[in-house]
Amino acid sequence: MAAVLQESAGYQEADQLFGEYKFKEAYDLLKAKHTDGELETLWRLCRVMYSLSRELVPDPSKAKQFEACIVEGYGYASRALELVPQASVSHKYYAIFLAEKSGIEGLRQRVMQLSTILAHLTRATELDETDPFAWFLLGRFYHKLASLPWFQQKFIHTFTTDIPNATFDDALRCFLKAEQLVANFLSLNHLLLGETYLSLKDEKNARVYLELAANQTAPRTADDREAQREAKTILRKL
Repeated sequence: MAAVLQESAGYQEADQLFGEYKFKEAYDLLKAKHTDGELETLWRLCRVMYSLSRELVPDPSKAKQFEACIVEGYGYASRALELVPQASVSHKYYAIFLAEKSGIEGLRQRVMQLSTILAHLTRATELDETDPFAWFLLGRFYHKLASLPWFQQKFIHTFTTDIPNATFDDALRCFLKAEQLVANFLSLNHLLLGETYLSLKDEKNARVYLELAANQTAPRTADDREAQREAKTILRKL
């Protein structure tokens, strides 16, 4: 019983550090105290590795560190999926790191993995319909694919005919589901909702979400700052 309580307390401390945006400290704690390789450890390591990698994206000089984060995170995600294939978090983080890893490996590899990434994101939402981040990720996948100009869509079909169908309506459904589950949970969700509504020629609703992203009072992460910057740029053009 004492060991169980100690293990639970360790996760609580790591979760608290993560909630305070102390990603490196959370990572160090997980690595130091949790060497069991169980799912509860693995998905938390995936979560913190992804967050650490997102902080590196805006700085091109840290590309090598970014790649190292992705490779390490992919290792944790692969083990989680192998260990517990019926857990939503296993599919969610495997999709995240497969997308990032294949992106590092080049356009052809990324295109070849699109259907696999979509399958894991979809499975994550099926296994846990209450996870707003899983819905956001699925929406972002649809949004990115639907946003490709026709000539780029034609080009990627030269690699494979197995390209998933994606529409802005698909993206909107997922982004709204995330927002319905936890309102205001992610500034990037607001930004992409705004962009999606604009793509669907609905400027009124687009403004609502773009203003939410632009008017954040205390952006804490690189993604928050990106959402704020991009939303302000779009609003100036409307």
